[in-house]
Amino acid sequence: MLTSAGCIAHLHRPPSTPDDYAYTPPQTAHSLFDHSGPVTVEVSDPVDTTRFHEVVELSFPSGGMNGGPDRRVEAIYYKSLSPGAKKLVVVLPIWGTSTYPPSRITRGYARRSNGDANIIWVLGNSPLFPWSGLSSTETEAQFVRMAQDSAERYRSAVVDMRRLLDWAETRPEIDDARIAMVGFSMSALVTATLMGNDPRVSTAVLMMGGANLANVFATCSNRAGEVRTHVLTSFGWSLERYRAFFENLFGPADPARYAGRYDPNDILLIEAAFDDCMPRESRDALWQAAGRPERLTLLARHRSGFYSLTPLGLNFVRRKIYTFLDEHL
Repeated sequence: MLTSAGCIAHLHRPPSTPDDYAYTPPQTAHSLFDHSGPVTVEVSDPVDTTRFHEVVELSFPSGGMNGGPDRRVEAIYYKSLSPGAKKLVVVLPIWGTSTYPPSRITRGYARRSNGDANIIWVLGNSPLFPWSGLSSTETEAQFVRMAQDSAERYRSAVVDMRRLLDWAETRPEIDDARIAMVGFSMSALVTATLMGNDPRVSTAVLMMGGANLANVFATCSNRAGEVRTHVLTSFGWSLERYRAFFENLFGPADPARYAGRYDPNDILLIEAAFDDCMPRESRDALWQAAGRPERLTLLARHRSGFYSLTPLGLNFVRRKIYTFLDEHL
């Protein structure tokens, strides 16, 4: 009972867009996130069929060094069996960690939609940030090189989602004016960067995300904190140098850079009040950059907040996400 109460206790704030906020959809992308040419997406034969969907596997080459096997992007596509163009929900992974949040949202919303939605679950078995490797680098040069590789994986993730949108626009079963993305933690950051560079995502749910990314790296605990401690103690870096390094590396990806390019009426932010990875300053910065959209604050930490997606948390946030998608797509 105590665990359930901790997962559903929350503070809800409706949108409070400032009078001087001007929503301007992105017209061009930062050069780092440019992509050229159509992508060929391989679509498998059906691997399953539900009452409302045909389930197929998608695969296409990454637009960069994404860290995945053979540099490919893999996804599971729940294609509606109902006639006509339907809305699309793209559920992003928590790269290299738990598959529970994206799998539950994908399958749950597929059932709920009764065939009125197509859902793509992007798989992500390879981490964007190999924390254990970063925290055990033997030289400063090795750390810098591995961190740069991680930034390339992040860049590739944004580009790959733009390539996936290109493909979605060609599909007769997809209404390309109604596309939503759901991101968790690192994929919430990727989704926010994508939205700042591509206007085709009309609706988004960003769970446990933030802006001012250098500040996240400089304060996040858990595995990211182990990396920071390793660099400061082993290579003699100051915290200021560490922060500046990631500011230079991830500055172009920072959602705060793209303030005004978000429509606050179609964004739901879900955060943890006691988040030990995404500091409050970064969470507030994302909220401000996005025009102060609807904000749900769980009385939890970063990891424990995800229990709100499970029966242990009475599926509280899952239901919130489903309702938001129903109402905004």
